[in-house]
Amino acid sequence: MLTGFNTDIEYDGTVYHVQTEDRSGSNPLIESLIYMKGEILAARRTEYRHLLEAGADMSDIQALMERQHRAIVEVIRNGRIDVLTEPQLGSEGDTTVSRRPPMMAPPGNGGAPGQRKSSRSLDEVIVDWLAEQQRVTQVRLHVVGGESLRFGSGFTLLAEVRSAPGNAPVAGARVVARFLSTAAKAIDLVEGETDERGSVELAGTIPTLDKGTGLLVVAAQHGNAADEAKFLVQR
Repeated sequence: MLTGFNTDIEYDGTVYHVQTEDRSGSNPLIESLIYMKGEILAARRTEYRHLLEAGADMSDIQALMERQHRAIVEVIRNGRIDVLTEPQLGSEGDTTVSRRPPMMAPPGNGGAPGQRKSSRSLDEVIVDWLAEQQRVTQVRLHVVGGESLRFGSGFTLLAEVRSAPGNAPVAGARVVARFLSTAAKAIDLVEGETDERGSVELAGTIPTLDKGTGLLVVAAQHGNAADEAKFLVQR
């Protein structure tokens, strides 16, 4: 079982607690529970059996779990708890956010709780919200040099960030290379900022690891737009 995450976020005088854990077993999934005043306000569950069958290892699942946790925390931090409690109905098999009535209405929601039970892909809801509320241009990250990473060895990556749509260079984007593993905590190895060409070079060293698997995650962020690339570390 992977190490989970717990975060408290205060918004508008209310403290929300987000707990994300690995639920392994016959139907393995990542479960995030959002608590308000000790009660479960919403939940998100991501099944990952199909990822394991496709060749993913537990470092990939750890990265997915961290991304899911961070996405939910950011939604709450930006005052959009309704994204978690009042999503539209999605297709069966989606990664979902599920409301558990009866619950208290979130701050500023204004709607009566428990009127309907619905689910939708959280990623879809976040994208819709960003498009509606922030009107930001999305970015796409391309990384060269991450194909042959090894434990204990140095690396040099060339990261390029471009707008999507438009494919224009994005200057001033923050790019971070983070090391994730099944045997240690996540470590930020190196970070930089893209130049006028939308490029930045990242150089660092992959930590040694006696056991387990490792993953290098390169993440780019510009305003509210973000993208990432993942590379498996070899022995």
